[in-house]
Amino acid sequence: MSEHSSWPEWIYVGVVVALLIYVGAEAWNIERIIEHIPSDAEIIQVAGQQWFWTFEHEDGTKEIGELHLKKDHAYKFEVVSKDVIHSFNIHDYVVLVDAVPGRVNTVWFSPDESGEFDIQCREYCGLIHYNMRAKLYVDDES
Repeated sequence: MSEHSSWPEWIYVGVVVALLIYVGAEAWNIERIIEHIPSDAEIIQVAGQQWFWTFEHEDGTKEIGELHLKKDHAYKFEVVSKDVIHSFNIHDYVVLVDAVPGRVNTVWFSPDESGEFDIQCREYCGLIHYNMRAKLYVDDES
């Protein structure tokens, strides 16, 4: 038995270390992108309560059960709950954040398609949870 490792073992170790470094760097980059909210993002306050969603834009405009946004514009959602734990979800845009009483959770996104999209609660919040839905309308800027 040789005292020294063979070259194939060192090559294997080198490949594994390189892959781990690559995966770690990619994960760090994705986390940085997700956490970096654009400075021009419009803030929308989202409140969940049994059993509907309300939305308040920066200019004071309030909407209940529907949300109107502009295509290719960044939005930061500040999500709260007025009663129990809810979960704010826009499935088509992979937006999912919990609404917890006494806490403000944030998430941002920029819609890249115009159209109608479903907003729903993804956390069981009581008897009429199944009906806690809203509509997202994304319009072209023009």
